[in-house]
Amino acid sequence: MGKEILEWAIFEKYPDLRKLFDNDRLIDIKAIKNFISSKYQEENKIIRSNLDIYKINWQKVEKHFLVLTDKIIGSSYWPKGKYIAYPSIWGMFPRFLDDKTFQFPYQCKTEKYVNVIIAHEMLHFIFFNYFFQKYPKYKNNKYDSLVWNVSEIFNVVIQNSPEWIKFFKLRSISYPAHEKIINKLNKKYHKKDISDVDMLIRDVIKELQ
Repeated sequence: MGKEILEWAIFEKYPDLRKLFDNDRLIDIKAIKNFISSKYQEENKIIRSNLDIYKINWQKVEKHFLVLTDKIIGSSYWPKGKYIAYPSIWGMFPRFLDDKTFQFPYQCKTEKYVNVIIAHEMLHFIFFNYFFQKYPKYKNNKYDSLVWNVSEIFNVVIQNSPEWIKFFKLRSISYPAHEKIINKLNKKYHKKDISDVDMLIRDVIKELQ
């Protein structure tokens, strides 16, 4: 985990944890495990209460989300299986493609933004499945970093298009390193609904190379 990600995903929320790291490397595993266990116990009531709220909020937009993803990619590209989301105390929300799990914030200043995060993580699952079927050469491990960057930029451009904003109301926040590319692509794609997903993918790859 790089210094930049550690900063906003962990230290910004829990500055006292800096002492458990040395040059971005975790040096006290026992202490971090104890912190995690205590934090989840301490926030248990809030987590359970928020889960109920987030579930209701997501159910209100889920149908629209599926229609939107079907329109740009096609429902046949959804990997089969049960998707499970877990509340996280951290400021980043990884997803695990093989077991179809992902994380979202247990607490968010803007309640409805959790819908944007869930949509973002879910969009990753169908995107990666589509991408690797359409562009199989990128399955090689040497392209892992490129593919991750493509997926993140793709998601933000899609989610911040007029059609998606109409239902989710809020824009998806991008990684700072991607802002320049996203701003450039926004000028091309945000004047109308995105219909040619492959053109967008090729444009993102071109900008990254």
